[in-house]
Formats: sequence, C-alpha cells, structure tokens
Amino acid sequence: MKALHIFKAGTHRTISGDAVTFSEADLAATVAAYDPAVHEAPICVGHPKHDHPAHGWVSRLDKSDIGLTASPAQVDPKFAEQVEAGRFKKLSA
Repeated sequence: MKALHIFKAGTHRTISGDAVTFSEADLAATVAAYDPAVHEAPICVGHPKHDHPAHGWVSRLDKSDIGLTASPAQVDPKFAEQVEAGRFKKLSA
C-alpha cells in the first residue's frame, strides 16, 4: 500500500469547532518526534476508542510539499483493497 497523505500545514477545525494552526515547522517536528518503537500509530476507521482493532500500522512519517504522509505497514489486505477503491475519502491524522 502506498504512503497516505494525512495532514497539511494551515488552520484546521477541531471536532468542537476550535481553530488550530499548524506550521511547516510543526509538521517537521512531528516527523522528527514520531518513533514507532515508542508508540506505533494504528490505522483505524473513524475515531475509535483505544481498544478497537487496527487495520494496519504507521511505520514512518515523512514531510513533503503536500504535507505529512504516513507509510503503512502490516495492512489488512481487504482494508487495503477498500482504500485503493476509494471507499474512504477523508483521512484524519
């Protein structure tokens, strides 16, 4: 499965409606701080509680001109097919 574009710099709205701004430096700091040996981020559908199953794991984060990308690992093949077919239009970091 290819890398997933998960976030871009700019002003975003939280679920409660608050505006939060993230700079390019914030994204670079996020990439530098991400360590899957400490905590490997799960790939989930929606915003599940901590005990819901993961469909894969994020092995690394990268920053480019488009923002943050997550490299998926150990992805469930059926889930990967759904993603590739465009069944999930929105991603949330």
